[in-house]
Amino acid sequence: MILITGITGLTGRFLYEEIKHRMPNLEVKYLVRNNSNISFMSKEDIDNRIVFANIENINELEQAFESVEMIIHLAYITNSEYVTEACLRKGVKRVFFVNTTGMYSKYKAYAKMYIELEKKMKSSGLIYTIIRPTMIYGNQQDVNIHKLVKLINKCKLFPVIGKGSGLMHPIYASDLAKVILTAFERETVTRYKEYNVAGKYPITYFNLLNEISIAMQKKVFFIHIPYCFALVVGKLADYIPNGIIDYEKVKRLLEDKNFDYSLAAQELDFNPITFGEGIRLEVESLRKAGMI
Repeated sequence: MILITGITGLTGRFLYEEIKHRMPNLEVKYLVRNNSNISFMSKEDIDNRIVFANIENINELEQAFESVEMIIHLAYITNSEYVTEACLRKGVKRVFFVNTTGMYSKYKAYAKMYIELEKKMKSSGLIYTIIRPTMIYGNQQDVNIHKLVKLINKCKLFPVIGKGSGLMHPIYASDLAKVILTAFERETVTRYKEYNVAGKYPITYFNLLNEISIAMQKKVFFIHIPYCFALVVGKLADYIPNGIIDYEKVKRLLEDKNFDYSLAAQELDFNPITFGEGIRLEVESLRKAGMI
């Protein structure tokens, strides 16, 4: 029996569909909170495979882990310590952790925390596999890309900080879901392994914005804003949270965020789609949801 956390999140929903397609007879339980939206799941799964628990409550986790042999921890990596502790208490030895390539950032506030959490995972005594995706996108649940889509949908003029030459390497959520399930299928191969995963090719921030406008079939005029001015705006935005810009995000736009995923390609047949392909699918999804 396998238990999966975070199934109601962006990647989780894609993973759910991937399981139904590739492993329909998998013995699985899905850990969700009482107030989670599970309407996308089948009635059979809701009736038989849902386990309600607060992931921050060790006692509830222990009950949820009953008869479980493996865990895929897809929920926030910040909860990995609770999952690890519950595994140790219940004798669950095999865990797949999904972290983030944000741990490599010079500017991301939580980078050190991500690194420390990985160290604790590795020293826990559990048999682990760690998968580190880049920025994930796919529908209105993503944290960044869908906001850019909505802004470009409204604006004919769009600001670009500096030259927009910083590299990005976003991964489509379906590709992440596929590689997670493959890592699980090849459990013995992936023991004590770490895999960075990303989109097919890195792309500059300017070209990323341009691909969004192409996917939306919208003519957009991009205006380049001096980086120093953007830093000032970002600092002010720290005091007026807006979900779009802040000081950290401005600094990270100059940071190249491209990653080597060759190990995942070799051992997990990882073959992601391009951002151009993925953003067309996201735009379609946003339109169906009435977001644009």
